[in-house]
Amino acid sequence: MTTKKKVLTGIAGVLLVAATAGYGAAAYYYSSHFYSHTEINGTDYGEMTVAQVKKKIADQIPSYQITIEERNGQEETLTGEQLKLTYQDDGEIDKLMENQRPWAWVIHAFTGVHVQLENMVAVNEEALKQAVEGLTCMQPGNMQAPKDAYVGITDDGYAVIPEEEGTTLDEGKVTAGLHQALTNGEITFDLDAGDCYVKPEIRQDDAELKAKADAINQKLSANLTMDFGTDRKEVLDKNTLKDWVAEAEDGSFSIDEEKVKEYVAGLAKKYDTVNSKRTFTTTAGNTVTLTPGDYGWEIDQSGTESNLMQAINDGTQGDFEIVYTSTALSRNENDIGNSYVELSLSDQHFWVYVDGKQVMDSEVVTGCRNKGTETPQGVYKVKGKTTDYTMRGEKNASGNWSYQVHCNYWIPFAAEDTIGFHDLTTRSDWSSTAYLDNGSHGCVNTPLDKVKELYDIVSYKFPVVIY
Repeated sequence: MTTKKKVLTGIAGVLLVAATAGYGAAAYYYSSHFYSHTEINGTDYGEMTVAQVKKKIADQIPSYQITIEERNGQEETLTGEQLKLTYQDDGEIDKLMENQRPWAWVIHAFTGVHVQLENMVAVNEEALKQAVEGLTCMQPGNMQAPKDAYVGITDDGYAVIPEEEGTTLDEGKVTAGLHQALTNGEITFDLDAGDCYVKPEIRQDDAELKAKADAINQKLSANLTMDFGTDRKEVLDKNTLKDWVAEAEDGSFSIDEEKVKEYVAGLAKKYDTVNSKRTFTTTAGNTVTLTPGDYGWEIDQSGTESNLMQAINDGTQGDFEIVYTSTALSRNENDIGNSYVELSLSDQHFWVYVDGKQVMDSEVVTGCRNKGTETPQGVYKVKGKTTDYTMRGEKNASGNWSYQVHCNYWIPFAAEDTIGFHDLTTRSDWSSTAYLDNGSHGCVNTPLDKVKELYDIVSYKFPVVIY
């Protein structure tokens, strides 16, 4: 070996010894000091002894802060001093040092060590309770109660209205969650993540709510058209039906029967013509106001209500037939139309019109004015017709009829089929004044040939106008 090589070898040996000595010295140092960049719960305690770490933790606790994250982006902060926190030595720092391998210091020289220790803080329960109660978010006036999802009306019908989360907090959950965050050494506590808010009990995905909405929307889908003639139509659809919805105590929805009754009553008031006054232009060209009679249209309100409710519940669409207790010959607003019998009591004469054209007329003798059996005025309709008919009055005490008259043609129109047109072959006086003292019991006596002609013209519901 040359002298030069011997020198280099000597130098290398010296350096190795020095390096080994230095590494050993560092290892000895890290047997009592934490590695560089040793972070405990996010704070750097590198190059510090166990005692120094404990002191630093204890010194930092009063200035420790935890941020409480609330809904709507709000935050509040509590300090260690407020919470009266103290350091709790549970031996975790000592154990961390015991588990540190001094000779491995070089491995962690650049990467550092990151650990999360719990239970280093002793929580003062009373201070924590007071701090929670003092939070702005815990004040009753600042908490909005959650709202359950429900079925409600919208522009398109009924739908499930989503729940509202609200901001009402469960104090017990807030206290417990914050306690755990403090003992964990956390610097933030999210109230939502900590499940601290009171939740709605019913949410929008509730199957029962959807079923309720579907059920009432089925009814609101009904679209019914009612025809009252002469371009007079009534349409019942969801624009009206939505205001008829009633909610029961169990939360179910139905169509309010009272609303249906009110609606049908309104139709009857608007379109019924039985017992209503009418203006009429006579053959003589005079305009008279007719006394009400039993002729006309009259809605069977009970039957119509029942059918209408069924149609709504079934979601029926299309024409809806009104049920009537009485119908007329014409569906026009003037339901007498242009086919009718016109009888003038003062003239003791009637005229018959068919499709607006006079087809016959006749003299008559009506009910006796001076005996109080006058023919009733008003608008009636032919109730039927028959031949070879015997009219009878009432039975007296002896069991005999007050009167009994045979007629060849009988066309009843009033007083429960006891007053009508008929022939009276025994009558000889057909003067216009005969009715004053020698009139009928209320019927319209008509010459035989004329009543036969009338019989052949009229049919059931043919209007009879008497004034």
